[in-house]
Amino acid sequence: MMTKAVVYRGADPTLDEDVDEAVGEWEGDEEVIDVTINDGLTEIKDSAFSGCKGLTNLIFLMDSAITTVGDHAFSRSGIITLHGMGRVRTIGIAAFNDCKDLRTIEGLGCEEMGDWCFTWCISLQSMKGWPASMTVIPGGCFRNCTGMTTVDCDLSHVTSIGVSPAGFHAFAGCTSLLPPSLSAHNADPAAVLTFLKRKSFLERAPERRAFLCSLKHAHSDYYNRTGDPCGASRRIIMEFAGLFPA
Repeated sequence: MMTKAVVYRGADPTLDEDVDEAVGEWEGDEEVIDVTINDGLTEIKDSAFSGCKGLTNLIFLMDSAITTVGDHAFSRSGIITLHGMGRVRTIGIAAFNDCKDLRTIEGLGCEEMGDWCFTWCISLQSMKGWPASMTVIPGGCFRNCTGMTTVDCDLSHVTSIGVSPAGFHAFAGCTSLLPPSLSAHNADPAAVLTFLKRKSFLERAPERRAFLCSLKHAHSDYYNRTGDPCGASRRIIMEFAGLFPA
């Protein structure tokens, strides 16, 4: 297959009269592998690089002035890693939908994100770097990301996960991440978020799991020996303060 580098000029989608739908500037062009952004552009238009299978990374955004990525802008593209988007503030509906080779997302700095943003990204293994500015995870955002197993980010600031107009919560179908009752599309979003926050707390720092297990073991051991629950609590506090040998 031939490959090519292109210059993105920010053209609005044009109407394909044969199918009566808007087509992005480079939509469906599988030869595109490298992109240069015209100086001064602040937006990637809707469907601009949708279906560009040869486009495997978006590092070209890192030094650009782009702050907005439009609806379906990179859906069905070949991107493997999603880096360099720290300046992007708005990501549109289904912007990275069905990017089946996408494995890593890091450094998002956005403040607004549309529904279905990463749905069907089946190679994505971990949720990383969820933006601190976003307190809601949009509806259907990671729907059917069946390869996702871990939550490697702090979700303490997240207050809710959304539900798409079709009724899918943000993690519906994430069968490797959630138990069956929570991966169902109509599961209670609050219960899903509670589960993910607990998972995030343990997975971000494995030593926390060891620390909590040690506390529980020390408390149980002292209580079994003395029958004094209050004394057991005081004992483990002093042990972990270094006043007694571990």
